[in-house]
Amino acid sequence: MNPLRFFCRPINERTAVLTGREAHHLSAVLRLGVGQTVELFDGAGAWAEAAVTAVEKDRVVLAVQKLQTVPPAFRERIVLAVSLAKADRFEWVISKCTELGVDRICPVRCERTVKQARGERALKRYQHLAVVAAKQCRRLFLPQIDPPASLAEGLDMLRKDYPQGRILLGSLSPQAKPLIKMEWAASDVLAFIGPEGGLTAKEIDLLRQHQAHPVRLTDTTLRIETAALACAAILSAQRTAAS
Repeated sequence: MNPLRFFCRPINERTAVLTGREAHHLSAVLRLGVGQTVELFDGAGAWAEAAVTAVEKDRVVLAVQKLQTVPPAFRERIVLAVSLAKADRFEWVISKCTELGVDRICPVRCERTVKQARGERALKRYQHLAVVAAKQCRRLFLPQIDPPASLAEGLDMLRKDYPQGRILLGSLSPQAKPLIKMEWAASDVLAFIGPEGGLTAKEIDLLRQHQAHPVRLTDTTLRIETAALACAAILSAQRTAAS
């Protein structure tokens, strides 16, 4: 049985301190006590075995027994820019894309986006869901999750951050090449997933100005979360097979 995992940042060589949700989960939900051993991760490659030394009102103190830092498993990054959807559906995107190894998720507002998450509260919720998913799937690196932005803003930001990245555009066109038949290239991949109503001609033209490659997932019209997960699963499998 795998040891219980908790998100902790920072993890020092000798001690670590859990606060907030993680401290509450350890002490009040799981009711762990002094002397019990758990696993910690910081979401940036550090991993530790630690023993509980004190359970206080608002925090849990642990003694680090073993600390390791590992590099990312892959050099090429998978980035998904996904049209916002209703809260529960987009939260599902965050959780499952974390499990599938997506490195960055950029929520975007398209012209036909129906629901729009707003504010710091939504971003914190997304980040919390990524932590929960990473704990469950035993992932060491958390995905970067950006604040919601317009399609143009997201494209500009990602193009600056990944100037050599290959841009993919989810398309309903039967002429678009199936994503599963595309060979993995040694470069970052930026995949844009639009709303169910599709991107407007103006938005498609904007992406094509940045050399976006139209790709097709299936012959059916997919919901946002289905398209995002199908895209993430294919890209993750291709990257793993090429490593």
